[in-house]
Amino acid sequence: KPKNLESFLFPGLYHIAALQREGLKIWDAAEERLFTSFPVVIFVTADSPAMAYLNGLVGHHGAQGCRLYC
Repeated sequence: KPKNLESFLFPGLYHIAALQREGLKIWDAAEERLFTSFPVVIFVTADSPAMAYLNGLVGHHGAQGCRLYC
């Protein structure tokens, strides 16, 4: 686990934000043209311990561990 989660996640999210803002230039060799793609993050998933860590919750090892703020 990273000691500071924000410093671990920020660079990746910063690059994704830049790609969404400026686009990703891709060469299509079949059509011999350059086009710009604007990637979008639609769905993010993680296993139960990681989700509890990201949310700052107790997790499944706590006395009343759940993801519903028990």
